Amino acid sequence: MRASHTLTLYILREVVLYAALGGIAVTFLFFGGNVPRYTGDLIVIGFETADVLLLVRLLSGIIATYVVPIAFLFGVLLTMGRMASDREVLALSVCGLGRRAILIPVVALGALVGLFTSYLVNSVEYRSRVEMRGLVKSLATRGATPEAGKFLNLGQRVVYVDRRSADGLLEGVMISDRSSKDRPLLILAEQGRFGFNEERSAFEFHLESGEVHVEEPHPSREYQRMSFVTLDYSFDVSAMFNVGLRHFRPYDMPNEMLRAILKESAAGGTIERFARKEPIHYELEIVRRQAIPVAPVLFALVAVPLGIRLKRGSRSWGALLCGLLALIYYLALTFGRQAALEGWLSAGFALWMPNALFAALAVVLLARRETLD
Repeated sequence: MRASHTLTLYILREVVLYAALGGIAVTFLFFGGNVPRYTGDLIVIGFETADVLLLVRLLSGIIATYVVPIAFLFGVLLTMGRMASDREVLALSVCGLGRRAILIPVVALGALVGLFTSYLVNSVEYRSRVEMRGLVKSLATRGATPEAGKFLNLGQRVVYVDRRSADGLLEGVMISDRSSKDRPLLILAEQGRFGFNEERSAFEFHLESGEVHVEEPHPSREYQRMSFVTLDYSFDVSAMFNVGLRHFRPYDMPNEMLRAILKESAAGGTIERFARKEPIHYELEIVRRQAIPVAPVLFALVAVPLGIRLKRGSRSWGALLCGLLALIYYLALTFGRQAALEGWLSAGFALWMPNALFAALAVVLLARRETLD
């Protein structure tokens, strides 16, 4: 019993160590692809160091759902591969401790990882997405507020003000709008105020006493100049940022809201007010949150017999095998989702298909007797 307890702790320590290293590597890969995309959109309105740290924390909450299972798979494969290449698996077999002594603690750890993944996908992920929306709103209202004597670039628009009072009154306002190539605008106003409309995802200017100059690129058209006493000028910014500033999507919602939407739709109600108009999107999100937490247990059942077969170059082969298995799983998940959206498969069958695939693979691998020489 003591030998079994010692072996269990030994295996779990190795798996956790390699999983931590794999998690760091996978996290950097995810961040390498996502941080530039998010910061590229946000840099146009400006942000500070604290904003970057908050952005990293929120992105971590979003990607952890995928990083944690992959890191666990990485840890199991490298641990099993090292033990096999160092003949530790053979030694355990000689001592009467077969594959079951290795499999049980790894599967138990996989179950714990699955519970943690369930917490991430059902609680942390959508909250992080909602906070991301709030971050973008905060940056939009703060960073896009014109400062006196500085040009503010907002995509295809440039804003300049001479003075800005403590209560937010802008004086000497100039707005150059080249969003339309056919009719670029130049707006000049003696004063005005700036605001952000969250409902419309738009920047709004209330301007007073000024002129609108419409530049005509075609010589056949006349230059236009119009005076105004007051002018409300606004433009949509939802396309400027690919996070937040839009209506909630299924993966921004808690499970209770997803079920309420499906219930409302089934009763004949309308869901036109949401970003996704078809009920299948909300059903897929519920099923995704149920299916993904099962993956770590299946990864353990597949990785143990596969890792034991790695004889030489265990670390490099283990890393490659991890990448291949993770790719197969998430490609199957993506394919299943698309098949469900096209109406080819039900949501449940589509997103549980990757789990069924790995369960079948685990049965085949565990049914074979590996050679331990």
